[in-house]
Amino acid sequence: MPPALADTPVPAMARLATTPTKPTMDATAPKPSSRLDSTKPATRSTPLGGQAKISPFTVKVAPGTPLHINVAVRVVALAFAILTPVFTWTLGLGVTLWARAKTLTKNPATAPVLNPVLDVLADFVTNYRAIFVTLVINPICLAWDVVGNVEVRRAIHEERVRHVQQQVKDLVAQGATRLCTARPGFLVMSVRAPNYKKKWAGVDVQALRDVIEIDEEREVVIVEPGCTMGRLSRELISRGWTIQVLPELDELTVGGLINGFGIETSSHKYGLFQHTCTAFEVVLPSGELLRCDKDNHTDLFSAIPWSHGTIGFLTAAEIKLVRAHPYVRLEYRPCMTAKDASNTFEQACRDNAHDFVESLVYSRNTAVVMTGKMVPRVPKGEVLNEIGKWYKPWFFAHVQGFLSKPRKDTPYVECIPLRDYYHRHTRSIFWEMKDIVPKGNSAWYRWLFAWAGPPKVALLKLSSTGKIHEYWVTKHVVQDLLVPMITLDTALDFFHRELDVYPLWLCPMRMLSPAEDLLALRRDPSPTLRQCIAERGGKKVAPDQPVTTPKGSFTPPHPCDQLYVDVGAYGVPRAPGFHHVRTLEKIEAFVRSVQGFSACYADIVGTRDEFRQMFDHRNYDAVREKYGATKLLPEVHEKVHKSARD
Repeated sequence: MPPALADTPVPAMARLATTPTKPTMDATAPKPSSRLDSTKPATRSTPLGGQAKISPFTVKVAPGTPLHINVAVRVVALAFAILTPVFTWTLGLGVTLWARAKTLTKNPATAPVLNPVLDVLADFVTNYRAIFVTLVINPICLAWDVVGNVEVRRAIHEERVRHVQQQVKDLVAQGATRLCTARPGFLVMSVRAPNYKKKWAGVDVQALRDVIEIDEEREVVIVEPGCTMGRLSRELISRGWTIQVLPELDELTVGGLINGFGIETSSHKYGLFQHTCTAFEVVLPSGELLRCDKDNHTDLFSAIPWSHGTIGFLTAAEIKLVRAHPYVRLEYRPCMTAKDASNTFEQACRDNAHDFVESLVYSRNTAVVMTGKMVPRVPKGEVLNEIGKWYKPWFFAHVQGFLSKPRKDTPYVECIPLRDYYHRHTRSIFWEMKDIVPKGNSAWYRWLFAWAGPPKVALLKLSSTGKIHEYWVTKHVVQDLLVPMITLDTALDFFHRELDVYPLWLCPMRMLSPAEDLLALRRDPSPTLRQCIAERGGKKVAPDQPVTTPKGSFTPPHPCDQLYVDVGAYGVPRAPGFHHVRTLEKIEAFVRSVQGFSACYADIVGTRDEFRQMFDHRNYDAVREKYGATKLLPEVHEKVHKSARD
């Protein structure tokens, strides 16, 4: 078992290492250790230096700031300090009252009066979904953003972690047999809310949502798991930095991108979100705090990604930074045949000169391949398109317009502000908004209502009626399927037959973990993958990049190709034989046959044995046993299978 740290002062992650050494050419000089190094003495300090002072209104005001500005900043801080718990309490009260109302519908005394009222309300929400989202959900989301992005006293990360540790110990002492986070089910980033949260003991980690430190010298940022991509991009880009992989939806959190998976159009050179992390801090089921990286507790460091909180409770992560430029010069290449689209996309994916690579597939024969490069300014004579403005068309519709433009030998080009590019799919939730608010991309709607921002996925789920829920579960798909690049054409043909849902999102990624032949381990001959390898001459198409994580990944790439593609299918399938369970079973079988992986935020329908064939459980099982997770935390399959979700 790891050393017990729970009874000692918990050092702030930002000060857990020796002072970083300056770069040197001396090969024998000591390298800076991770700031999550648990072997260093515990020192109480704030992320920015100095002794930690616990204040409910901690704000930063630059020296020399005029008195009136100083006072104004502190008044705003005080207002937000009051509004945050009020907003949280109000939202919680609404959820509680709704749950209470549902209970009263089963009471013989109140049901005759209450049921007709709730039926009318449910019919309105179901039949006039677009109006309800526009007039009710969107304003709530605007308030959510204002309150949710307030700093939560960065200086007391240590106190919040100690609170998590104490909760775990108390719940175990009270006889809890299963633990999970107390995060409400509607906040979980999946189509369906987890029903296990109704039965298992919950650990409150909601306060862990801050940026702890931006260390420009070591080029890393240290963040808590609840920090969203929207907040992180604001803080970093304003300082001239970004992270190597910054997924596109504002609401995605650091914890979800590590415990689940995270990808962006820069993943063709940097890998998945997990491959850009240099250290994790985790509270184990015993209540002990442990910090791990590629040199310390490497088995734990490798096992946490994709573990879905089944090893411990993530409390912080250290992530690599890269210098950012304010604009992205984006090139659009319309493709009118499947072969042209495939060749253009793969060629771009294997070229690390591009900062970003993405393809939107609008039919089996039409697609637009995009490549981007960060630039310090808009080149003379080129167009600046601020796609993040509320009145701008949805990005996927804007891209589709290039298919109808005149063909030419050179790509279409425009420049986009970096933050607008990162969150280009947020306003339309890729293309899901066209089914929720059909007129949402109309000019009149965008100018009149889109200023309130897109609806939160969490509130869309919370406000779903039974009929809406049934529709989204049985008539709609949300799937991200990771397959080797050399199998992409075969995969697209298969998905076209089984789903026929468009657009499709294609995003390349390097799987920067040591390769393993899982098919050979389970003695699976896999003719599909063998045939794809044979078509490429039976050898690697391109050399691998150096791996960034130790051996033991849950998702190791096949030795044939380190480059994979995320095929994102979101929408209503048009394939005549589609069935919401049988079709997904076929898709999972195909993904297993090419040593691919299904994103677990979506429905997993396969059995436990099939799931264990898809993912490499060897290190994961050993880590769960070693760190005491087997008794109090479930396996991943138990949390992500469709039977565990409403």
